[in-house]
Amino acid sequence: MMKKIIVIMCIFLLFSTVGCTRNSTQGKLGIRGQITEVSLDDNGKIIGIFVEGKAEQDTEYDKASVSVGDKTKIYKGDSKETLEISALKEGAKVEIVFEGPVRESYPVQADGKIITVIN
Repeated sequence: MMKKIIVIMCIFLLFSTVGCTRNSTQGKLGIRGQITEVSLDDNGKIIGIFVEGKAEQDTEYDKASVSVGDKTKIYKGDSKETLEISALKEGAKVEIVFEGPVRESYPVQADGKIITVIN
């Protein structure tokens, strides 16, 4: 009887660990909204975007200033098709997962980990 309980607990722990690992690699959605401003460096390269939307059940913020770097991944819709940084234009609707700590100002400031262009 004790052996069965231990086996059941091990299976439960295995499934709960797998679930946690998957969520932590994908990350929580920080914001969904429209790009209202694109920031460029002196060479004309996109280094950041300002996004405005609504705080919804699956998002954390309604406005965000997002830094875009070399490690930022940009995808098209639900596919894993990657896009060039030039796809980040004013008016585009995006979903963003943040990387690292969020600077708790208003609007929030964060580094983009995954940007999905959804329009």
